[in-house]
Amino acid sequence: MKKFALAALALLAAITMSAQQSQGRTEKKSFSKEDVEKFKQNAQNRIQSEHIAYLTSELELTPEEAERFWPIYNKAHQEQMDNNQNYRKALKDLKMAVKEGKSETDIKAALDAYNKAKNDQRNVLADYQKDFIKILGVVKTAKLYVAEDSFRTRQIHNLTGGGKGQPGVRPQGNRQQNNGKGRPGYGKGQPKEKPVQQPENI
Repeated sequence: MKKFALAALALLAAITMSAQQSQGRTEKKSFSKEDVEKFKQNAQNRIQSEHIAYLTSELELTPEEAERFWPIYNKAHQEQMDNNQNYRKALKDLKMAVKEGKSETDIKAALDAYNKAKNDQRNVLADYQKDFIKILGVVKTAKLYVAEDSFRTRQIHNLTGGGKGQPGVRPQGNRQQNNGKGRPGYGKGQPKEKPVQQPENI
């Protein structure tokens, strides 16, 4: 869950940066702060919907399990988000204490707060594991942890484009550009692909 939250935050950061860059590239349309926040909220809602659908599919939840599982999961997820926020604040405070050359007493207090926030951040899933097992059993609880990591990986893949291209764009493999000659993907040494027939009236 921690990894998913970090991936979601990274995706939202990239979306914000993209919107801000778009604002700088065009004079015809500008984006207000409200526009950017609305864009971020829509993206967050989309990620949350995809996350719920993915977990439901991977865990194959029965209606009875879903009714008991989601309130507990949502509580754990909210706690994780709160802990992430506390951790980022504690890290910022620790950096500032060191940078500003505060007293050892102040730096020690900031360090203690940082370590507490970091431990709290790590322990959420472990704290809720027994609750998940009571509802789902051991096997489905294990699937939950695997699905969390898998969804995070998918989000990072979408964010980075698989390490190529723009954020959020899936990689297109190693196809050569056609530069206006012939069809893409028909570069020298590449196998010819059959055209895909598209459905009409989409």
